[in-house]
Formats: sequence, structure tokens, C-alpha cells
Amino acid sequence: MAKTRHQKSKPSNKQNKIKKHGKNVDISEFQAQVDALGLKIIQVTADGNCFFRAVADQLEGFEDQHEKYRSMVVQYIRRNRERFEPFIEDEVPFVDYCESMEKDGTWAGHMELQAASLVTHSNICIHRLRSPRWYIQNFDNHEAVMIHLSYHDGEHYNSVRLKEDTCSGPARQIIIKQNPPVNL
Repeated sequence: MAKTRHQKSKPSNKQNKIKKHGKNVDISEFQAQVDALGLKIIQVTADGNCFFRAVADQLEGFEDQHEKYRSMVVQYIRRNRERFEPFIEDEVPFVDYCESMEKDGTWAGHMELQAASLVTHSNICIHRLRSPRWYIQNFDNHEAVMIHLSYHDGEHYNSVRLKEDTCSGPARQIIIKQNPPVNL
């Protein structure tokens, strides 16, 4: 079943400090990586809705529209059951999966990324620290916008915009020619 923000185990205080420090290093190193491409990371609230918040920021400029995008994605999955049901893990019934995914704070997975691309008629570029970008490309580049997200520590999404983007509406179009070499 999909993870909710409440299902994560709580680390001890010592582990928590190390993890927080690691995330601060992650965001500054990640920012330097996208900075080289003329981009910046727009941090969204980390509450289990981050994927939907980042999509809302990209398409509207307001992360608080996340509920709208969660609803659109889940409804798309329901309407296209035959395309998505085979990919539900752990033998969770389709209806239960969708009900869980509708709940505030439930983490999005690969199916939700695919459904978000299809329902918003957008391609998705996912920036990762010290790794090549992932692309979900369902449409010809001339007929769809490219949503840019960053993926942190396997558990959090943020929005990625041009450095000069004022963030006062939908994200401005980003064109990246190719994946640069990755320094490991």
C-alpha cells in the first residue's frame, strides 16, 4: 500500500540531527548542481503531498493547489484501471489503493508520476543529485510542457525553475540540451 507521512519510523534525536544535517548538505549541493544549468530549486512543504505540491507550483505557481492535482491523478488512475492495476504492489486491491492515494499525506509513486504526466498533458523531468535526470515523456516536446522536479533522498520532491523565474505563476519553460557528465 502507499506510504503516508505517518508510517515513517521516528529516528532517535541523534539520528534526527545527523539526518537533518545531511538534508541541508543535500539541498545546497543539489542547488549548486542545478545552478550550473541556470536553474533553482523551489522548496515545497514536506508533508507527504510534496509531489502534488511541486506539480501545482510548476503548473500554477501555487503549491497549495496540491489537493486539486492529487484528485485529478487519482481520478485518472480510476478511469484507466486496466492501465494501472497490474502495477499495484503487495496484492493491494485496486479500490483500496485508490482510496489510500486519495488521502492527504499519502506519498506518490511511479504510477502517480505517470498519471500526472498523462492527465496534465505534460512531460516530466526529474533532477537527481549526482545522477542523470529521469524523464517521463508521453508527448512530443512541441505539444506539451515539461514539468521540472527535483527528487531528494528517495523521499521528497521540490519544484525546479529558471533562476530568473519570479515564481509569480506557472514555471517558465526550461530547455536543457543534454545530460551533462555526472561527478561522483
